[in-house]
Amino acid sequence: MTSRRVGADIAIFVVLLGLLLTWTIGTPLFAAPDEPAHLYKAYGTAHGQATGTPISEELPNFRRFDVPEEMGQSPGAMCWIFKPEVPVSCETPGRSPAGESTAAVYPPFWYGLVGGGARLLDQDTSQRAYRAIGAALCAALIAAAIAVARRSRAGSTTPLLLLGLAPMTLFLSGSVNPNGFEVAGFLLLWALCLHAGHERAPTRLGGSLVGAIAAMLLLSRFASAIWLLAGAVVMAVVLGVAGLRRFLVRPFLVPAFGITGSAVVVLLAWSRYAGAQAEDPRHATDESTWEIVRTSLDRTPEYLRQMIGILGWLDTRLPWFVYLLFAIVTAVALTGVVMARDTRLLTATALVAAGVIVVPIAVNVLAAGSAGLFWQGRYTLPLFAMLSVLGMSGWQRWLDRRPAEIGRRVSVGIGVVVASCFVVAEVAAFWQMLRRFSVGASGKVWLDEPLPWRPSVAPLTLIAINAVLVVVLAVLVVMSASERRPALGGAGMPDRASEPDRPES
Repeated sequence: MTSRRVGADIAIFVVLLGLLLTWTIGTPLFAAPDEPAHLYKAYGTAHGQATGTPISEELPNFRRFDVPEEMGQSPGAMCWIFKPEVPVSCETPGRSPAGESTAAVYPPFWYGLVGGGARLLDQDTSQRAYRAIGAALCAALIAAAIAVARRSRAGSTTPLLLLGLAPMTLFLSGSVNPNGFEVAGFLLLWALCLHAGHERAPTRLGGSLVGAIAAMLLLSRFASAIWLLAGAVVMAVVLGVAGLRRFLVRPFLVPAFGITGSAVVVLLAWSRYAGAQAEDPRHATDESTWEIVRTSLDRTPEYLRQMIGILGWLDTRLPWFVYLLFAIVTAVALTGVVMARDTRLLTATALVAAGVIVVPIAVNVLAAGSAGLFWQGRYTLPLFAMLSVLGMSGWQRWLDRRPAEIGRRVSVGIGVVVASCFVVAEVAAFWQMLRRFSVGASGKVWLDEPLPWRPSVAPLTLIAINAVLVVVLAVLVVMSASERRPALGGAGMPDRASEPDRPES
């Protein structure tokens, strides 16, 4: 049984990596948000250029790295960026000067992994190599999250984790951008929360795992601090006073807070050394707080669409049914929370849902005077992914009150619905991305030759490979989740049944 489970874990990782590589191949160079900035930062980090050279006193975060000319963009790239109806073929040959980056002061951990990996492979001028290494890191974290989740008491509903793999997550994971790594890391951290009721959770090992993942995330993206704090609040609500007491012990607290606290100290030291400032005078605004709040509220539907997927440089909208399918998966997760009839779980889920709306508004208010209303929907993906584990926990509590046969049928039904929605949405999103870059967003749907632009693999062939891999992934996740008994003996998140002194709500 153990060898079969490990084999399934490895298979999921391999399929995930293959799936992300189709996105890597299908996305034109520099077609992901801020990819030039992240690419040059990764190269510079791997070559001892910690923060680059300042370019302008007015733009303190804008730096230059000493980068080979061959890593530059096409001088005509702006002919299609922000223009969804224009294919990439409009680019003119040649390379623009390379090295300017707005990510120079960002924490260096992820950049060191990706840039260092490319340098070790002697591929440090190949953007595709940086993408592939980043994709491998994300695939490993996501596969680990699935492995952890299906070994929990809520393992029969593991397919709900696919909620965190929105098209935007996969797109970012296959590009040079730490945002995909961040989402994958939080998906693993949230999956660990499913084992909060395990007798070995509040131990040195549990604290070390939590601390290590938190440190990794903090040292990769500044925004991770927001989601770590939000996750701590949500878990405190889910656990309740009795549950929290279990974790207020030295074996857990010392490594968890010690490693996380060390990462915070390093992050603060790095910020001071790099001179990181949340300033961009080009976009700063002097609008009143109320005007900023109103504008942010008006943008909320767009932020939600961006979170699921507006690809490219926020210029590639997906078919309407992709957003609908992810709304259905979200509804399945929320239904589990409601049916659990647990006040704490409902409160925690409401906090997450509110955070998805409120955090962007709050950040815009705080940053408007120095950096403008810079929020993008993809930044919220780490918090949104937490709905998947809350939904899993809710369904587990409902299933535990039902006969085994009914529980098995319901959990299989949940898996099939979620996996089906995920497969259709992912393939449609990938197809639309290729369509947008090859012939324009409204160009022909059947991407046969001749094409103004095409990736190194013919689009229809690449779509077929992508579709096969995503179907295999969905089948593996659903089948592996059918083994309901937790391999680690975990009890999942604490529920009312584990607290006899408290009546069920």
